[in-house]
Amino acid sequence: MKSLKNHLAFVIPLAFMLLTFTIYLFTNNIIKDYKQSISNDYSIVIITHTPLIKDKLEKMSSFDIKAVTRLKKDKIINKLKKDLSFESLNLLKSKLPFFYKIQLDDFPTSSQLIKIKKELALNKNIKRIEIFSKNHNQVYLLLLIINQIVVIVFTIISIFTVIIIAKQVKIWFYENSRQITILQLHGASILYSASRIIKQALFSAFIAFILISSLVVFVSLNMNMFIPLELQDIVRTKLDVQTQIINLFLLSFGISFITVMSVLISYKISNE
Repeated sequence: MKSLKNHLAFVIPLAFMLLTFTIYLFTNNIIKDYKQSISNDYSIVIITHTPLIKDKLEKMSSFDIKAVTRLKKDKIINKLKKDLSFESLNLLKSKLPFFYKIQLDDFPTSSQLIKIKKELALNKNIKRIEIFSKNHNQVYLLLLIINQIVVIVFTIISIFTVIIIAKQVKIWFYENSRQITILQLHGASILYSASRIIKQALFSAFIAFILISSLVVFVSLNMNMFIPLELQDIVRTKLDVQTQIINLFLLSFGISFITVMSVLISYKISNE
């Protein structure tokens, strides 16, 4: 019973840290996918006096342009066919400005849009600039805030986790101090003397890893239970289970091993 409590004192905080880390990775993936989705949908429309050359526009701009598409005038002219004569239509074709749709590599923030508009306005060939604001921006900012909150929570939990498991390791050292002292008197190294504690820590880390990895697999197989269908239509994010499990493994055993080694070095220094 005592052994179980000792393991739980190590496993529970570490499992919470791994869970928070998993949530952070997942929200980060959602933000990346959503950003890419709205970036593909978003475009700036400009009206120019003369045909626009993409290469020249890229050299004059500090922002990254994904594509420049020329919009056809036919739709505008077809709407006016019935009301205008043939000569008037030809005159309209010659006088009608050029319309272009600019797509950016990344979805811009509000401040970036203002900067982009100012840069485009410096081009004398550009007659008018239409920058459309979408509700996507609000959702994107909300996701960013959630991600930042998760990062802060993960950082706080990580600090408390290291403190708690370090205290638990110290308790293990105290409980096994007699055995460690006897082994050292017989010439054993501190690493060998504390092998039982290291094994306990790594076993607890393995339990925490298995618990959270199982949860990750369960969530990936039952995504509809955790993410609304409306959000799935907007952002088609899937858990990369293999990568996630590797990250959890490295974090779980890495934190445990580093904490144990730190306490072990501290114990060695204090007992020399």
